[in-house]
Amino acid sequence: MKKSIVRILFLLSILAIGLTACAPSQRDQTKTAKPNEVVTPAHQTLKVGDIIFHKSQSKQSKAIKEASQSEWTHVGILVLQNNEWYVSEAIGPVVSTKLQDFINRGKDKEYKIYRFKYFDVISMEDKLLEAIEKQNKAYDIYFEISDESTYCSELVYKAMLEVTGHELGTVQQFKDLKLNGPQVKALIKRRLTDKGRTLDPEEPIITPASQMQDSNMTLIKEFLKK
Repeated sequence: MKKSIVRILFLLSILAIGLTACAPSQRDQTKTAKPNEVVTPAHQTLKVGDIIFHKSQSKQSKAIKEASQSEWTHVGILVLQNNEWYVSEAIGPVVSTKLQDFINRGKDKEYKIYRFKYFDVISMEDKLLEAIEKQNKAYDIYFEISDESTYCSELVYKAMLEVTGHELGTVQQFKDLKLNGPQVKALIKRRLTDKGRTLDPEEPIITPASQMQDSNMTLIKEFLKK
């Protein structure tokens, strides 16, 4: 009888050890997502309202890079749709682009994702979606801050200002940018001069570069080609 009990206890101990060995360690366990959050494979948590930048390869991106002195020439806002990540971006009308498609469009698939200090996803998500919808206008090829049309960084600027009451990025004037480069000159000629328009050097403008450099932005995640 005693031998049987000892044998049973021995088998139970072996079984317990086996189950423990099969269980994932605390480090390997998948982190549980909180409301309004999705955990990425790298255990980096993204949130609605995070701001993503990439190095655009559009025709105008060379001029934007030249004028702003930054390779980061396009920006959008992360949103969730059916538990998938999308980017709200102004590229014509405002559209929702799958996050991976947005990343794939950028040069070398490089990107940076930041979080704006003043945006609180719990209390501001619905307001943000409404603010984004308000900016669903034609694309502004003149990069003017107006109510008739919008461009990428203007969408981010106006949406965050409406929701948080704080500016994201520094509003500059055209004369603050580098306008004497060949790419910028060609763009000004094509879009303004050839159409009988004149560039106003005091016209306000908000660039992706100034938003990335905002001290109230915290880098959350990035991919840079080595």
